Amino acid sequence: MAAARWPHDAPLTVLVDDVRDFKDERPALVARSSPQALALLDELEGVRIDHLWLDHDLAGRDTIGPVVDLLVHRAKAGVPLDVGQIHIHTINLVPGVEMAVVLRSAGCVVVRSFALTMWTRLF
Repeated sequence: MAAARWPHDAPLTVLVDDVRDFKDERPALVARSSPQALALLDELEGVRIDHLWLDHDLAGRDTIGPVVDLLVHRAKAGVPLDVGQIHIHTINLVPGVEMAVVLRSAGCVVVRSFALTMWTRLF
């Protein structure tokens, strides 16, 4: 269980990205696909996620779309996930802008991150 592995005194960071990790090795729960992300968010139900980092293009044809849909649906239904800040770090410009617009319109706090030097690539 991911939530059980998290030190409760540390801010909870969740990273959804198929090929990147944080260069500074900050602690984070990582999902490499949208199905993994949905399962992780389900597992974290009721837990405060301080920082949720979202990439748009995941492996193959997978995208962050299902995760964005879940966040928007929950917010519009009045039962939003407890997320402090969503960081969109995709280099795919148009989908990144679209993600930000949709999430902000649902009431989410969104920040765009273009800092390429903060990442290490798995391959």
